[in-house]
Amino acid sequence: MQDIMKNQLTVFTVGGTDDTLAPVRGRAVRLPSALQTALADRYPEPVARLLGEAMIVGALVARSLKFDGRLVVQCHGTNEGAVSLLMADCTTDGHIRGYARYDEKALKSVTLDNRSPGANTLLGGGTFSMTIDQGPDTDLYQGLAAIEGQRLSDCAEHFFEQSDQIPTMMRLAVGQDVGPGGSQWTGGGLMIQRVAEDAARGETDSVFDTAKALMATVDDAELIDPDLPTDSLLYRLFNEDGVRVLDRLDVHAECRCSRDRLANTLKSFDAAARADMADDDGMIRARCEFCDVEYVFPVGGMEQA
Repeated sequence: MQDIMKNQLTVFTVGGTDDTLAPVRGRAVRLPSALQTALADRYPEPVARLLGEAMIVGALVARSLKFDGRLVVQCHGTNEGAVSLLMADCTTDGHIRGYARYDEKALKSVTLDNRSPGANTLLGGGTFSMTIDQGPDTDLYQGLAAIEGQRLSDCAEHFFEQSDQIPTMMRLAVGQDVGPGGSQWTGGGLMIQRVAEDAARGETDSVFDTAKALMATVDDAELIDPDLPTDSLLYRLFNEDGVRVLDRLDVHAECRCSRDRLANTLKSFDAAARADMADDDGMIRARCEFCDVEYVFPVGGMEQA
């Protein structure tokens, strides 16, 4: 049985036998500490929950890609919302990070009428996108969908239906686990997809429809319960049609910002431009939007930085 306290993604199938292609493939993820690392005390609760959902979507999808690269999940809100941007940056080897931009005044206005606003309310509509980056010398692939519903799972399902035409169901949960050390952000997600059409289309549809009905019974508490292993949840849901765990993959909250990379970028500017960037103390300060780490460089010593 897996370690339920690890940040881990579980790959599984439902239906079929060892000798046939399973009608349903799925992934489940638990992030008992990765979301705390990414969110910490940086965001108000409604924004943190929504950003956590975006990071879970990214983790579920990125680790299914068959190449080394990254997946960026973005939500661009409208002027009617309090959140203008959500970004979850996830690599195919399991590193995730997230960032949200929001307006405090607009957020206060939204939460006056709704203490637990969801995606459509916080973003005011807008667009949901997934961008695939396979690395240098390759073209980016991006798919777009409208932001619909109060959970980003609704947006992701709409995205797959519209962009990839893959029947998909997704459940997401983000919450705070209160322990001896205080409250800590945690999250979990579950996604199933029907395999490509084949000769056994009727059987495939039947298994997928049953799996969807069973998955609809899952509540948020089950997705983030520290005492409920993923294997137990999957067996509880899908054992009658047969569920098999194929792989377990680690997930980590890790930012890819670098002092050296930033220093090299600053060195590409001429001395006059760097002087314009400096504050009154002669320092250039730059803060990573993802991890909130501040880098400080003396403008007069950039060539040695």
